[in-house]
Amino acid sequence: MPSNGGRAWQAMIGLVRSQKRRLAATFTELDLTEPLAHAICVIPREGVAMRTLADELHCDPANATGLVDRLEERGLIERRLDPHDRRVRRVVLTAAGRRMQERVEERFLEPPPALSELSSSSQRTLREILEFALRRVEEERAQEEA
Repeated sequence: MPSNGGRAWQAMIGLVRSQKRRLAATFTELDLTEPLAHAICVIPREGVAMRTLADELHCDPANATGLVDRLEERGLIERRLDPHDRRVRRVVLTAAGRRMQERVEERFLEPPPALSELSSSSQRTLREILEFALRRVEEERAQEEA
């Protein structure tokens, strides 16, 4: 039988999986695929180098290029030369891309009913626990990279 931590992890995975249909409907409504929505969400305001975008999306550069091509065709991003290194291409959101990013994030961050129905106090406790766990993961990652 899994530990309490293992059961909590299992419950989080189950909750995320249970939202796949709802998220797919959201992406369809916004005329995006899941990978395009993910790409839109990880591009920072100042833009990002193509290689960094591929790393952030956990895909190879060729797949990132395909996503960027489709976003560029829709007028959501632009490719620009990096002002510090002209060999590097940066991906920058257009005004339409920033609006789409806001729409995706707004819809994505809308909690499922199972969480909305928790008391405010329970929601806060859950958030604090998850934020603590995430900080630990980030600390571990920083130590590995050091």
